[in-house]
Amino acid sequence: MTETRVGLIEFGKAIHDSVTVPGLGELPGGQVSTGRAVRGARARLLRGDRIVEDNLRLGIMVRKKFFSSTVEPVTEAGFLKDVFVAVGRRDLGKGDALELYTDEAAGPDMSRPEAVASVAAPAFDQLTGFHVRVLVRDGVLRFGALCSLSRGGRPMRVLGLFGPAGPVEELPAGQRGTVLLGFQCDAPPPAGDALRTFPSPNSGERRNGTAVVHGVSDLGTGSLVAAVEVPDGRSAAFTVGASVRVLRPIGTTFNERSTVVASGLPVLSLARDGVAVSSSAGSRVFTVGLGTRDLRQNDVLEAYVLPLAPPPAAPVALVDVNAASGDELGRLPGLSPARVATALELRQRQGGFPDVEAFGVAIGLQPHEIVRLRGRATAGRVTLPETGVRQLDI
Repeated sequence: MTETRVGLIEFGKAIHDSVTVPGLGELPGGQVSTGRAVRGARARLLRGDRIVEDNLRLGIMVRKKFFSSTVEPVTEAGFLKDVFVAVGRRDLGKGDALELYTDEAAGPDMSRPEAVASVAAPAFDQLTGFHVRVLVRDGVLRFGALCSLSRGGRPMRVLGLFGPAGPVEELPAGQRGTVLLGFQCDAPPPAGDALRTFPSPNSGERRNGTAVVHGVSDLGTGSLVAAVEVPDGRSAAFTVGASVRVLRPIGTTFNERSTVVASGLPVLSLARDGVAVSSSAGSRVFTVGLGTRDLRQNDVLEAYVLPLAPPPAAPVALVDVNAASGDELGRLPGLSPARVATALELRQRQGGFPDVEAFGVAIGLQPHEIVRLRGRATAGRVTLPETGVRQLDI
């Protein structure tokens, strides 16, 4: 594992719930309760015992100046400092927390874009970072969406979205607007680049608490039994068969961090006062049997439950571009009413299309739009008008 937990921001603990940033609006305020908040870190939104969303980005971070109503940008904030942040969500409130982490090896699935926009007029502001003018070419560009630039770089979030009249939640194809990227970019996005956005899958993971390892016994069978204790003021519920992570603390008291050294370890056994139990609920001290030999004193065990996998999706009925109605063609990605009209006219004139790629080229789709048709469309048998020969799209 390469993940390192670097900090935790808890909302509802700051002196001020929010501050107003010129040109951006209100930013929610929280207090750094663990480690340090580092601008650019990845973040998870924790609400109660659940992860509401993962792969957020701490894209903008400001602090309020002493004895002043103005704010200043900061690159990091230490233990017990108040910060105001933009991560791509507007609903951060009391009781929420952002778990900050770095992990260069893992990332979200960004193989299927839901919107593509052309970048123009990149600019920079000392307080809010980079922003770009865009023209949405395809799909719907949404506030908070995962995004990336075609030149590469790490995944980002749309931290702000503005139309001609001010902030908006989305921009449909054909519209122009401004996208705020903050300090997620290492360099200005070049004009002419493409900004792609992607769906933001929810995690749904439920956290069942943590326990600190105080002693380890080696059973000599590849497994260890750990004596653990739940920290004061907290609760934890470990159950036999459930999964745990092993977090190894690093750093100092005022820069507390931890590395995830193992994940997905099943709980093989539980005991309380020398008696085997199926659950540790209500216990502060108990023993845990784990199938690992890499466990040390002061490691932290984190119990969690992943959501059940959704049932397999029903097969998608392919749209035959040589037989479908105008309404059916209009439901394909990238087919505007004008393109549907062109497709129907060409189909009537030439008898159909030999394959999906030829169909896309004929109606003016871009290469990335043609790729999106794969798995959604097919081209059935056509009759070539000049010969009467029937052709099958193999």
